[in-house]
Amino acid sequence: MQVSFPYPVRIRASVPELSGMRFSPFTNIDGEAFAKPSLNGYWRLEIAAFAYEMHDQLALSSFVTQMQAAGATCIVPVATQFRPNDANGRMLAGNCPSPDWTFDHVGWANDPFDGFTLRAAASHRDSYIDVDKPALSQLWPGHYITLGDRLHQVVNVSAIGESETAVRVSVMPNIRGDHAAGAVVVVDQLRLKCRLESGDPIGASVEVLKTSNLSFVEAF
Repeated sequence: MQVSFPYPVRIRASVPELSGMRFSPFTNIDGEAFAKPSLNGYWRLEIAAFAYEMHDQLALSSFVTQMQAAGATCIVPVATQFRPNDANGRMLAGNCPSPDWTFDHVGWANDPFDGFTLRAAASHRDSYIDVDKPALSQLWPGHYITLGDRLHQVVNVSAIGESETAVRVSVMPNIRGDHAAGAVVVVDQLRLKCRLESGDPIGASVEVLKTSNLSFVEAF
């Protein structure tokens, strides 16, 4: 079962953390400990959400209840403070906008910025992607991107042949699945397919503003 993220609940903080990139250390015959690398990293996402009006609080309470079902997943919007520039050289504004007049969250109000596209096909387990971009846009180490419903963080960027519009982008974790050339690399409407690990339920109380700390783990 896939559950919709509860609009119009607000996100106060969103902190992704990459886990599972190392196995437990092993000890060799000389008594030296080594960490075993893993290619099976996964994201943990900590979200501090708050609900003010009745609609918000009902949506948040229902969401926490629905996510208790076995196998329940959600495409969770990942808030970010800094985004790449658009084609005019200005930072992209307002990631993950929701429709203003909906009974529930049905997706994003507009399409993602399509200025970043795959220059070449990306394959499962690739550690980098080749990207075409506008001349005034730039990905920096620390930015996040989304391919499909999978989140990746940029760790290195270098120009291809000193080009202003073609770059090679190293990411972590490695690419999940296969993506065709020309696919949009999402930089402003980040999302991640998750299961809820824990979430604070809300109920009747004297507080006007109700908060909930939600812990998600990436779903496969």
